[in-house]
Amino acid sequence: MKAVRQIFLLLFFAFSSQSLIAQNDTESLIQHLQTSNFNNLRSFWDSQVDVSMPDLATQKQYSAKEANDLLSNFFNKNSIIGFEKNGERKVGTTIYLTGKLISGTTKYNLTLLLQEARKGVTIVSLRVN
Repeated sequence: MKAVRQIFLLLFFAFSSQSLIAQNDTESLIQHLQTSNFNNLRSFWDSQVDVSMPDLATQKQYSAKEANDLLSNFFNKNSIIGFEKNGERKVGTTIYLTGKLISGTTKYNLTLLLQEARKGVTIVSLRVN
């Protein structure tokens, strides 16, 4: 019984430490969005990202560089001055992050679908509306 308890505790601590790493990555991602730091945001993109934005006719997949450039252009075109996180929900290795992109006159909804991977959290889907 004591051995089972020790194994359970080891597994518990192993899974909780992975959750902390994902949380730190998510907070770092949020900080980059808040400061419009697209150079540091590049490391968060998956190799292919589903992107949906008001400027785009339909949702489609883009490379990491293209997705980063699209978001950067959207920030510049719409004079986005910040990001406010509304919510975050984790289901397994998937994280849903929602918030508002703030410009002088308009607020846009931002939804990110993140996937936990060995290298950290990656953005697999971006939706702005």
